[in-house]
This record gives sequence, structure tokens and C-alpha cells, in this order.
Amino acid sequence: MRNLSFCKEKWDKRFFLAFIIAVICAIICGIVLCVQLNSNIYLRNLASNYIFNVYNFKNTPLFFSHFLSDLLYFYVCFLIGYCTKFKYLSLILIFIRGLFFGVYCVLLFTVGTFGGGLAAIIVFIPSTLISLCICYFFLDLCRCFNNKYIWLLPLIVAVANGIILMLLINVVFRVVIIIV
Repeated sequence: MRNLSFCKEKWDKRFFLAFIIAVICAIICGIVLCVQLNSNIYLRNLASNYIFNVYNFKNTPLFFSHFLSDLLYFYVCFLIGYCTKFKYLSLILIFIRGLFFGVYCVLLFTVGTFGGGLAAIIVFIPSTLISLCICYFFLDLCRCFNNKYIWLLPLIVAVANGIILMLLINVVFRVVIIIV
């Protein structure tokens, strides 16, 4: 069974705990900040456009916005995790991502009421949580790979995460809409 072992590096439990604490604190801060940001017309329009695109199954704007933000975060997390030993410094980036997640999630619930809540629960929350898990994977475990094509891994994973988003919209969300 040693042939199937992932790597010789140990799982960093302290970093995992710090990662979870950063995400939880960021979500709480995002919920608190959303009270102030709820009057911002730009963010309200952004949330209503997201809900409109989800309900009308307009995949192109959703895919490209999600893909570009994931690509940026994945490459930054990959570079921090693979090239440096300062992975705790990346918790600032994770905090910012979690902050936007909290703010945007509350905006989806308040702008779209039931429809926005349904889009948030079925599409936005799972896709963002998968993205955060991938960021953790890049930060903690990317040193295990010694391949010359390792620099394409964040691009491949960003495309895969975009495909997961499309499956959530076009399969899971459609089934829920048909049932409701």
C-alpha cells in the first residue's frame, strides 16, 4: 500500500485549524459588513444579475467570472504554497475571499429573497466552498508534486471547478426548479 501513499509530507493540523478559523471569522465579518454594504447599488445590481443569470441559465457570464476569480486565487495560493514557506501569510488572502463570500451570500439572500436564497444555497455556496477547499489543497499539499507540468495544475483545477459550477446550475438547479 505504500505505492498509493500521497506523499511523505505530514498534514499540518495547525494550518488547517488556522484556515478554518480565518474562513469562519471572514464569513462573520462579511455578514456584519453586509448591513453597511446593503445600500450600495453596485453590489445590489451585481447580486440581482447573478440571480438573473442563474435562473435564466446564462452560463457564459457565470462561468467566466467564476473561472477568472478562481484562476487568480488558485495561482496565488499555488505560488505561495509551492514557492515559499510562508503559507500562513496566505490566510490574509483566504480571509478576503471569505469576506467576499459572506457579503455576497447575504446580498443574494436579501436582494433575491426566496429566489436569491435558492440560488445561493444550490449554486453559490457549494461552488465557493469547493473553491476554498482547493485553495487549502494548494497551500498545504502542493509541495508533494515534482512534475514539470505542475504550473498547469491551477488552470486545470479552475476549469474543473467551472465545470462543477455548470453542473450545479444546469443539472442540480434545474431539477430543483422543476420540483418547486
